[in-house]
Amino acid sequence: MKKSKKLLSLLLAVLLLCSLLPAAASAEGNPEDDYPFVFVHGLMGWGERSMLDPIMPYWGMTTGNLMKYLNSKGYESYAAQVGPLSGAWDRACELYAQLVGGTVDYGAAHSAAKGHDRYGITYEKPLFEGWSAQKKINLIGHSFGGATTRLFLELLANGSAEEVAAAKAAGTKVSPLFEGGKGNWVYSLTAVAAPHNGTTFIETCDVSTKVVTDAIYNFGAALGLTKLKGVYDLQLEHFGIYRKDGETDMQYLIRVLNSSNFMSHNDNAIYDLTIDNALKINDGIEMQNNVYYFSVCGDATHPSSVSGNEVPDSSVFALLKPFAAMIGKYYDKYTAGGVYIDRTWLPNDGMVNVVSGLYPINSRLKCEKSDGSRGFVVCDGYNKESYAKGIWNVFPTQPYDHLSIIGGILSNTVSNTRHLYMELISRVTSTYGSSTPAEEPIGKTMSFTDVAKDRWSYDYILKMYQLGVVNGRSDSIFDPTGNVTRAEFVKMLACLDGVDTSAYGKCRFTDVSDKSVFAPYVEWAANNGIVLGIDSATFKPNDNITREQMAAIICRYADYAGIKLSDDAPAAAFADSAQISKYAVDYVTALQRAGIICGKQNADGSFSYYPKSFLLQGHFHHLPRFSSYRPIVHFRNSIPGAHTSCCKHVSGGVMLFELRWC
Repeated sequence: MKKSKKLLSLLLAVLLLCSLLPAAASAEGNPEDDYPFVFVHGLMGWGERSMLDPIMPYWGMTTGNLMKYLNSKGYESYAAQVGPLSGAWDRACELYAQLVGGTVDYGAAHSAAKGHDRYGITYEKPLFEGWSAQKKINLIGHSFGGATTRLFLELLANGSAEEVAAAKAAGTKVSPLFEGGKGNWVYSLTAVAAPHNGTTFIETCDVSTKVVTDAIYNFGAALGLTKLKGVYDLQLEHFGIYRKDGETDMQYLIRVLNSSNFMSHNDNAIYDLTIDNALKINDGIEMQNNVYYFSVCGDATHPSSVSGNEVPDSSVFALLKPFAAMIGKYYDKYTAGGVYIDRTWLPNDGMVNVVSGLYPINSRLKCEKSDGSRGFVVCDGYNKESYAKGIWNVFPTQPYDHLSIIGGILSNTVSNTRHLYMELISRVTSTYGSSTPAEEPIGKTMSFTDVAKDRWSYDYILKMYQLGVVNGRSDSIFDPTGNVTRAEFVKMLACLDGVDTSAYGKCRFTDVSDKSVFAPYVEWAANNGIVLGIDSATFKPNDNITREQMAAIICRYADYAGIKLSDDAPAAAFADSAQISKYAVDYVTALQRAGIICGKQNADGSFSYYPKSFLLQGHFHHLPRFSSYRPIVHFRNSIPGAHTSCCKHVSGGVMLFELRWC
């Protein structure tokens, strides 16, 4: 996989705040009206059964109880509660028992393999009445709740032949969950900031993860002595984490605190969150053709202008910043199972890598359906979306950290949190009564899997591809949001200009090898005054090009190509104008006066340019000259600080800039 940092980062700001319709009510009498929404928390979380929930709900910790809000809007919503530290299998079994009522059955085979009791706690009554094929549920899982709901749906649909056989061999009744045949009891599954493919958080924070996990375990175990067990319940009765008859407080504490069963049998969330085991779990999960799958993740980091690694945004919750920084520099590594961690894994939300939050892949690093076809579609939010069943509908990435995306820890606003989930629900409800499948996103003439056919810039990218201006990172990856190097940017301009590279031999810059594919293009640009180099001797071709460097090169190219930039827009100073290098001031001003750039709006109404930020693949497309002059302008404005895309006509041609902010 190549870096997809912000396909999904602008994209969700635009999607959520511009292009989605308000939550729409279904037609009167439609059965979908009664489909409840069941929310499943992540690692170390809790649900509405917890005594903590009325005080600080997991869903809306600092922004108000989200379940109450959604119910007040007419959407029947419940916050389920599963083991905070338990593995995906155990949590799936607990979710089933909670939905139907009764005792948790972890399965005879699984329990024997993991060394714990087969049966767990008993739910005296179901979470709600009437769950069935006639009253389906919409699942929404945050973080590890995403893995929980995916495995839960797999067991509902296909069951477990191993567990059926083990129960039969033991002469016991098999749980209906393991019999399968209930895939039609779920209408949709939405994963929010879910580590579908594990997270390098576990790799980078191995020691601290163990310390925190042990602390949570000890705290939860200690609460088991008191009536406060319900405040934070580990739900590990099947591991013996409960006070047995006749056991004193001290005997209980000594036993459970010295117990190694829970963490030593690899039947816990920490193990399931490793990349290797997450992919193993994914191998056993099949997408159901009758279910809508939605996925949205957060990105709370940006590239450092110094190191190029990802560093946390200023808005990231303080306790997550060190984790975001550690994840943001962890690359060029191999997991124990041999999965290579490249730089595409660096963007993150403080706990989950963006590339892991988009959609699940298998151990062959593919997102595929059972028939071998592609298992996801990118929904970019620029056009009215048509969603398909049996495939991951991937939405643009939110500029939120791992906690703010659920309204947690003073890192989001009440309105933003409520708006987000109302929009998520609107996507689900927009499909009610629909049987029309989504159009295949990729056209036959272009094989890039990360450029949706209904994406606003699809035609431009296609045209440039046909002209040979861009070729993508590979046959299947265009990488519209990957960083652009200085050499790559120059090559785009040269190809656009139809440069005959044979006319350019040895490159004047000592750091551009004559054997490099970029050498003739860089020499062309230098020969025509389009680039001046870092100094007279060096060009730094592999450095990511910054926004101010882009401005300079574009202006010089315009002069070379005889393109007259307009100055219609009034001059406006950027709030961070002092950060613009002296050489670039006039160039940035020229592009601003031409209306090509406008910057990011700040809370006080001013705009910042971020001159040292890197340019992305999808930021720039320069189309060939048109025979007629037709202005093309698209402003997709949302809330202050969101994103703007703009096509700006210039005399003799069109420059298309996609300005993406997070």
